[in-house]
Amino acid sequence: MSEKISDELKKIVLWRLETIPPNFKLSIGNEGTFTKEELKQHVQKEDHVGVTFAKIQLNFMKALASGEFSKTLAE
Repeated sequence: MSEKISDELKKIVLWRLETIPPNFKLSIGNEGTFTKEELKQHVQKEDHVGVTFAKIQLNFMKALASGEFSKTLAE
């Protein structure tokens, strides 16, 4: 059984993707390089790439909320 993205997280991730420039591209490990539109499709399908990207976004938001991100930048 494959992992799923919660509805709430999916909405947040899709919203965050809407806020980035249209020419944005992201490489995800050995999965490849993806455009903004491709990432949106993967998140909506909840496939491996979509779940991985959602986890990346969730970890980033947790780091922001905990202050860990700011501490790392200040070092």
